Formats: sequence, C-alpha cells, structure tokens
Amino acid sequence: VMMQSKFPQRWGVKLFYSTLTRVDPNLEAYGDLAEDWESNDASDEWTFHLRDATFHDGTEVTAADVKATFETVYDEDVGSPGRGTMGDIQSVEAVDDKTVRFTLGNSNSDFHKLVSKGWGSIVPEDIVTDPARRQELGSEEHGSGAFVLEDFSPGDSLVGVQYDDYYRTGDDDEPLPYIDRITQVTIPEKSNQVNALRSGDIDIIWQPGYGQWDTLEGLSDSDTHRTPGGEIANFIMDTSVEPWSDERVREAVMLAVDREAILQGVQDGLGTVGQDSPISPAYEYYADVGAREQDLERARDLLAEAGYPDGINVTEEFDLTLQTASNIPHMQGTAVMMKEQLQEIGIEFELDTMSYDNWSANVWGKAPFYVSAYGMRISGANFMKLLLHSDGGWNDESHWSNEEFDQLIDDAIAETDPEQKQEYMRSAQQIVRDEGPYVIPFYIDTIGASKTYVHKYDLNPLAYQIYPDEYALGPAAPTK
Repeated sequence: VMMQSKFPQRWGVKLFYSTLTRVDPNLEAYGDLAEDWESNDASDEWTFHLRDATFHDGTEVTAADVKATFETVYDEDVGSPGRGTMGDIQSVEAVDDKTVRFTLGNSNSDFHKLVSKGWGSIVPEDIVTDPARRQELGSEEHGSGAFVLEDFSPGDSLVGVQYDDYYRTGDDDEPLPYIDRITQVTIPEKSNQVNALRSGDIDIIWQPGYGQWDTLEGLSDSDTHRTPGGEIANFIMDTSVEPWSDERVREAVMLAVDREAILQGVQDGLGTVGQDSPISPAYEYYADVGAREQDLERARDLLAEAGYPDGINVTEEFDLTLQTASNIPHMQGTAVMMKEQLQEIGIEFELDTMSYDNWSANVWGKAPFYVSAYGMRISGANFMKLLLHSDGGWNDESHWSNEEFDQLIDDAIAETDPEQKQEYMRSAQQIVRDEGPYVIPFYIDTIGASKTYVHKYDLNPLAYQIYPDEYALGPAAPTK
C-alpha cells in the first residue's frame, strides 16, 4: 500500500494483511488486530489495544509496527495515495508493545472505522521504514492476515494458503479461516466470468459486469447478491474556470440531466437515481434531499441569464474538453450520455477518452472538466470533507468553496450524537445538491454472485471490504 503494487490490490491486501478494525455490512466497526479501542471525550485522541498476533515470518505484531505503518502512509515524502484518507493524523505513539495511541488534528468520531481501510494494513516496521524493501511489497507479502502467499502470476492469479497461527476465530468460536486455500483469478471479459461460475471453475464473482446480471439470476446453482452501494461517476465542473464559475450555468447543467435515463443506460438500472451529492442511500447519514427533475425550459432560461442565450460551445469558447477513462464503463457511459443530453439546451463540447492509468496520472485533480469515479467510503462526512471542504485534500478537483458547508462538515465529523450528526449531514447534502460542482446521476448497487455451497458470504456495500477468511464452504462444495 506504500508502493505501486503489482497485486490485484484489494484482494491481495485483504488476503494477506490485517487492519486494526473491520466494518460489517451495516458499516459498524468490529475488531481485527485491535481487540478494543476508546477515544477521549473530544474524539481527537484514539487508543487501540492489540491482540496477540504474529506476522507470517513468526515475529510478533507490535504497536511499533502500527506506528511505523501509519507514519509511512502519512509521510509526504513517501507520496502514498493513502495519505490523509484515514483522517487528520498528527502523531502516532507506541505506548507499549500492545497499545498504540493516535492524536488527530481535529475531532473525528468515525476514526475507528477509517483505520479499517486497506491503507491501514499493518506491515512490519523493518520493512515499511526501508524504501527498498517497501518496493518488494509489490510482488511479495509480509502480512499477518489469514492467508500466506503461495503463488503469484501478475495480471492472472494469486494463491493464498491458510496461515496456521492466524489469531482470529469466527462467531462460532472456530479458528479462522474456514477454508485452507483460496485462489483469485483475473478474468477481464465479464461474460467469461459468468461461464466460469456456471462451469464451477470459480465459486464467487466479485463485482460482475452489469450486463451479465440477468444471466446470473438465471443460474440454478448460484445465488446473486445485490445491495445499495455508494460508487459514483461524477461530472465535474471546476468552479475556478469559466463557464463553471457561474452558479447559473452549473444549475442549468443539473436541470438538463435525465438521471433515470443515465441510470438505465449505463447501469442497467442497478442503482439509485443520484442527487448530485456524493452520499448515497448506503451511507449511514444519507439524507433524501431530492433528485432534481429534468427541466429543459428552466435550464435554457438560466443560460440566457448567465449571458448564453444561444447556448455554449465549451470547447470552442473556453478550450475545455470533457475527459474520462475509456476502460471504466460507468465513467465513459456517463460522459457519453451527459454529452448527448446537454446538447438539448445548447451546451456542446468535445469528449476525449483514454486509459484509466493515463487519466489518473494526467487528468484527475489537474484538469478542469472531466468525469471521475469514486468507490464508496466508510464515513460519508469524511468523504465529503476530502472532496468538497475548502481544506479538503481533493478539493483541487473542483475548487468549490462554501463556508456554511465547511462548518457543517466539520461539525458532523466531530459530532458523536447520531441525531445531531444526521442534521448536520442533511444540511451539507442539501447545499451540495443545490450549489455544488457535480452532477452525480446515479449511485451504483454493489452486486456479486456465488455458488449455493458458499456460506457466510455477506456482500458489503463497500465493495472493497471483503473478508475471505470469514467465508465457508458447505458439504456440497467440490473437494478439488
């Protein structure tokens, strides 16, 4: 997690590494390496107490390893993409071998959930503090998780085998993992994934293609899994440049959009109509502030008020081209349909698509006009701060600023009373919906499929929060 890993990152991290906590499908925290934790009244100091656990080389997991891991991820010179994503960590102290204390720069009532992210995967101190050895983590593992790496073919597959000294037990008090061997296979073509499940070559499809959903539902020996999720594709209007600096133009764009048509066209309807805030119904503090109804007449009036009675060719007049990734279907699909729909009110522009790697390196956070995509985050308030707060780490995406919103989000992050936190979050979502820099047409459902003999497989709305050590196989499972 501190280097450019060659692993299929989310699966590899969850198989081989441990985090302090985990979150269940209801987004409630439970212990992983930490057996318990507490905060001070201000929730800006958090203390975690570690279980007895060992890394796969047999050495003990200590607070020093936790301290070194977080300090490395948050080291500006290291340049980890995880820096800042788990809250405003100011310092980490190893109180003793089994106690670690975090001091934050602000109150954060969700911090115990944020440390369950993959960026919080604990690596031995001697490896994580050595720049050369950190790079080795791209092709080998040094975790304390349920599985030990046995075989790895980059871009193809990885195999993990049970770690005999793993520290966790299941809710039945039996030692975990329940399975002794797990293989993750990369199958790029979505229809081939379905065929592999049908034939029994694989047991679980993680995030299958949406175009395959009807076929999956028709498989008699498999179960489909679907739950509201929080992944989004957001159409970004950088408020620091024209014409997006004019709130009337942004509102015209929002009113021109047929969100239901985009949800159907891009996601086969497997999702929820979006309301231009990053917070979906899957989040704990979601508020239904209402999706905008398409109103082309009002949209044209707003453009005229802003000085564009004949519409705008954004590319010709402002040298702005909409950029997105061609190999991420919901990014490209949203971009194409937004381009088509906005022509209805006279807003036109060129569309430039590229590989996700190219887009991520050269467009994200740098260009003033693009369609991005974000997976669901553990804490809606912290996610809103990251993206939209004036001091947010990713605010350079939109340069949007609203003092009332900033205060509401700071209050929501600090608040421990659920009812008051909900009020702060409702008001914040309303402001973003009314005045923000995004069109977010839909929230994507999280989906999956598994053979009927796969037990204890709970689909988490956070698609990347997968815990294969908790999966089990029933008696009907094949023995090879």
